[in-house]
Amino acid sequence: MQLLILDSRDNIAIATRDLRSGQTAAIGDHTITVRDDVPRGHKIAQLAMPAGTDVLRYGEVIGATTTRVDIGEHVHVHNLISKRIPGRAV
Repeated sequence: MQLLILDSRDNIAIATRDLRSGQTAAIGDHTITVRDDVPRGHKIAQLAMPAGTDVLRYGEVIGATTTRVDIGEHVHVHNLISKRIPGRAV
């Protein structure tokens, strides 16, 4: 298992090991192509999300995308803003 889905409502998965751009990774019964290097423990998009999309982890909103995020992209501080801690608005 390379990717872990923590809740069926999540639109991201968690890398269970370091993933490299261009490789394929399994999510349940399907695979996706990894678009960026993703360190173990980091988030990766399960589906395309326009800017402003709520990002769900554990079935809860943890933030929103600040740019379009495509399937297989690393989801982190460069394209995500927290909705749980103070910061700039989306």
